[in-house]
Amino acid sequence: MTLYLWKAYFLLVALPLFPIYSDALNLTQCLANVIGCATNSSSQDCISSLNISNITAFSVLRTSNGASITTDPNSTDAATAISYAGCVQYCGLGQEPFKWTVFAQEYSAWLLPYLALLSQLPFGARRRMDNLMSAILTLGSPFLAGYSIYVTLLNARWANDQLFAEIDYPSTAVRQSVVRVLSSLQQVPLRVHPGESARLESLVVHPDNDNWWTTLAKELEYSHTWSIASATSITWVVIAYLLTVADSLSNVADNINSNGQGTGSVWLWVLPIVVGWLVLSPKCDYARVHEAYDKANRQVFVADPRDPNVAPTHVTTNFGLTIGASPDWKLYDRNIASPDESRIPPVFNYARTLSWCRTVYVTSLYYRAAWRKSNHRKGVDGRHIPGNVRNDVPRESRLGNRGQIIRYCHPDDHEYPGPNILWPRGVFHNMIVASLMSLMLQWGTTGAAILVVWFTPTIGFGCRSLAYLTYGALSTAVWILLVSSSVLGYYAHHLTDDPPTPDLESDGQRTPSIPWGVDGVAIPMPEITAPKFSEERADTPLNTGSDDSEPPSIATIRYRNMGQMHVRTILRVADCLRWIGKFVAIINAIGIVANSVFQYAGVYDNCYCDSSVYTWGSAAFNVVSPIASDINLASSAWIGALVLALTCCAFFVGTIYLIRDSLPS
Repeated sequence: MTLYLWKAYFLLVALPLFPIYSDALNLTQCLANVIGCATNSSSQDCISSLNISNITAFSVLRTSNGASITTDPNSTDAATAISYAGCVQYCGLGQEPFKWTVFAQEYSAWLLPYLALLSQLPFGARRRMDNLMSAILTLGSPFLAGYSIYVTLLNARWANDQLFAEIDYPSTAVRQSVVRVLSSLQQVPLRVHPGESARLESLVVHPDNDNWWTTLAKELEYSHTWSIASATSITWVVIAYLLTVADSLSNVADNINSNGQGTGSVWLWVLPIVVGWLVLSPKCDYARVHEAYDKANRQVFVADPRDPNVAPTHVTTNFGLTIGASPDWKLYDRNIASPDESRIPPVFNYARTLSWCRTVYVTSLYYRAAWRKSNHRKGVDGRHIPGNVRNDVPRESRLGNRGQIIRYCHPDDHEYPGPNILWPRGVFHNMIVASLMSLMLQWGTTGAAILVVWFTPTIGFGCRSLAYLTYGALSTAVWILLVSSSVLGYYAHHLTDDPPTPDLESDGQRTPSIPWGVDGVAIPMPEITAPKFSEERADTPLNTGSDDSEPPSIATIRYRNMGQMHVRTILRVADCLRWIGKFVAIINAIGIVANSVFQYAGVYDNCYCDSSVYTWGSAAFNVVSPIASDINLASSAWIGALVLALTCCAFFVGTIYLIRDSLPS
């Protein structure tokens, strides 16, 4: 990776300097020479240097709209352009010479502030490579970065307004802590593990675990939000952008082709992305998140297996709710669909969206089941809750053994269909809305850049607009590849039976895996009774490994092997899509920086790029000396592009502020 980066840096430095040592063009002088030959073909320069006749000179001259001019010598006053063929033949294949003053001014005004602002992105990974890849993904695909912001925002609102909106179990304060904790843990591979050990169920029901939720919520209250450094950087970028735009609009004709107006628009997405993350303040400091989790786990309890009156067991490890990936994440032994799930920078939230939503949905079902029973004045031990108590559920009504706690918060069958566990209602709506918002931001800024260079003489589709179109298309492709990879990996991962959740302190009881309780979410069967959990399920198909069960048939083994091959194929396709997406993001990130440098260095100032060949084809021409109407049209297009880009960015940030009011606080 280091070798490739050094090569990229070398190209960025060497290529702009190439025109100094090559046959540099002077298109203005070339046009003047051709006009001179048209009016005076007997000139020695026309004969010896250009080897062009009077008729030929007139045939290659054009007006600013590409029209040919007559052979009348007075008509050369309207000649402001030269045909592409004539430009190549009489001006050369090189490019305009590199101008350091223009390059330095444009680079420092248009590009440098955005590169500096990238340092304000949220990182926090324990590995530097993960932080580097986070920056590359953001730079290579603003579409993906905007998607991750909005899906994070909408998921938090979904959990607060839909899943837990009506649930006040065991109290409003605890419910708010639960929602805050779940919303804050979108940057980690969050998993819940219901089962016979009642780890999750004890977190939901047992009163001694209320402190676990409130402690973790309090420890996660730290924020990566506005600071003097971030506010200064954003203010600097905004002021620099406005001043540079004002200066460029007042001097449109000066260095019109190397002007940074287009690059200023294509980079404008950096502002809403950075502001969006600062507003959301994601919990993405790996050390602090795990420190908060470990601190809360010092006070986690599990109900006694048999006697509800015995004090709950204080456990050293919380297997009810976990935030880490298993050490070996490869294939079937992993509890995550891809390694990106365990990478904490928030741009990787695209990989965690489905699994996080499923985890939160399962958790809400357990809270909703307990809440409904408490509303019917029924306690964990079956006793009636007095009607004269306050809204908070009394402590004595929340005590019971493991079997009673499991039955108390187990969701009803009609609420627990398999497809809704895999694809909770509202998840795809959030993904679609996030996609549309990021689509608007990506193509609002990229489209503005294309609009700028399209109406810059020569009008049409050329090298610069192709570079911006390629950047937007590759950014969109990265989003498609990575999101598709996450969906396929999530689906394939849930076709497999995960290994049982470790149960180190459950008095030898095991935690079975239930068919639609995968990914560590082993849902207990409705007929569970305490304390004989395993005996009552000895006849289930999943207990085929017991001593008194029949061995699986050859057909069953063949079916399982075919299923595993099917799952392996999907997982490998998902992995390939992820690798390709990241590779394209790296190329696109290098490409947009290189494109901006080339723009300022005049690399595109040649006959081919200035003639908009892609639009005009064989009739292409190069406007060398724009007239007033060309300048006015370009100025109007630049203003329109500015309004388009700023409107999309403002709408993106404005909706974040509006939706933020519905988040848990």
